[in-house]
Amino acid sequence: MHFRLVFHSIGKILLILALFMFFPLSVALGDRSADLPAFSVTIILTVLVGGVFTLIKPTGDFRRREGFAVVGVGWVLIVFLGAIPFYLSGTVTTYTDAFFETMSGFTTTGATILPAVESLPRGLLLWRSLTHWLGGMGIIVLSLALFSFRQGASLFEAEVPGLVPERIVPRLKNTAITLWLIYTVLTLVEMLALYLAGMPLFESVIHAFGTLATGGFSSRNISIEAFHSLPIEIIITFFTFLAGINFSLYYRVVKKKSLKPLLLNTETRVFVGIITLASLLITVALVTEMALPVGEALRRAVFQVVTIITTTGFSNDNFAAWPTFAQGILFILMFCGGCAGSTAGGLKIARLVVLFKYAYRLVQKTVHPRQVFQTKVEHSPLPDSVIHEILAFFFIYIALYAFGGLFLMATGQEMVTSLTAAAAAIGNIGPGLAGVGPHSNYVAFAAPAKWMLSFLMLVGRLEILSILVLFSSHFWRK
Repeated sequence: MHFRLVFHSIGKILLILALFMFFPLSVALGDRSADLPAFSVTIILTVLVGGVFTLIKPTGDFRRREGFAVVGVGWVLIVFLGAIPFYLSGTVTTYTDAFFETMSGFTTTGATILPAVESLPRGLLLWRSLTHWLGGMGIIVLSLALFSFRQGASLFEAEVPGLVPERIVPRLKNTAITLWLIYTVLTLVEMLALYLAGMPLFESVIHAFGTLATGGFSSRNISIEAFHSLPIEIIITFFTFLAGINFSLYYRVVKKKSLKPLLLNTETRVFVGIITLASLLITVALVTEMALPVGEALRRAVFQVVTIITTTGFSNDNFAAWPTFAQGILFILMFCGGCAGSTAGGLKIARLVVLFKYAYRLVQKTVHPRQVFQTKVEHSPLPDSVIHEILAFFFIYIALYAFGGLFLMATGQEMVTSLTAAAAAIGNIGPGLAGVGPHSNYVAFAAPAKWMLSFLMLVGRLEILSILVLFSSHFWRK
């Protein structure tokens, strides 16, 4: 393990973090709000730590171990420093709450311990949503775009969510730049659309950050429901859907000047199919059991299905009060997630497609034991080694979820609240059901529960293995 290289790389990342803190600092300065000293102290501390780390002369080249170390340790340090403004400003009374809120932000989870979001100073509101935006595409990927990392592919693979991290263009640096360019353009377009739809400019920025990052932090306690605006809901639904699709497909669409790469992609078609089926089923449930008009039921169903499956977590209604059947569908969607290569969390549609195809292959093999069957994705055979990795990932994901749910129950939370909170944390969704529904928050959870949920958020965002390898003694050995 080249520790000097690891610390030097983390130093560069912390300097980028400090740079982005100047945006909420400028808002706090303009408002002359009480959070100004908190941001000033945090920027100074972050620059000092990042500067000292950067001065360490790096030795060696990146390997997989160095990449995992930078991403794992770097993310924890980012959250540790990013939580300081919440704590120093007095917005929260404990550092545990500040860490939870910041981890929820950077991992694009959207779970909150703040009971009165509207009362926050604008500087903290912006920082809270900016953590979403930085964590959505990945601050490590941003570092790859801004700095030169020799053999930095391990950094890219450790942070970019997805089944198989894909280089859009041959050079890794250009891939990072392209991804962030697409991400930024979509964010700016949504900001403008929301503003034209009647949302105030500052809140347009907040919600655009939360949408493209599939995060879900809002400037209102009851999220999008507070605006009572169909155009705003349509815009957020559309861009949330876009954020749940593999970003590399957008590059191919632009390059080929054709929608074929998007329309012919198996994962995207399954993604659309799940959204369509779930929306129709929930619409029927809302019409038959809550006597809602078809149009209103469809409006609520489509918005909630899209924001839950993409792990965004915005809400336009208190779905914790919906019929049990509708809640059950949303609970299942919490595990699906968006497409590989998107900013969404969850298991990812690509993995589910492979698991279903592999299960079908086993059924065929049972009927015809002598015949050779292959599991294909996009008409190409998938190696058994990749399938085994997916099966292992699925097992670890479910095991961590089950352990997290039981841990929360042990802290005194009731079963539905515990199970949906654990699913919402590891899937980076935010709201769950019962005690953590869209009109509730996580403030009443005990401190050990908040640390457990923070851990689940981190392993969910970094695809589990990037964090779990840090707990292996073999990882740190020469």
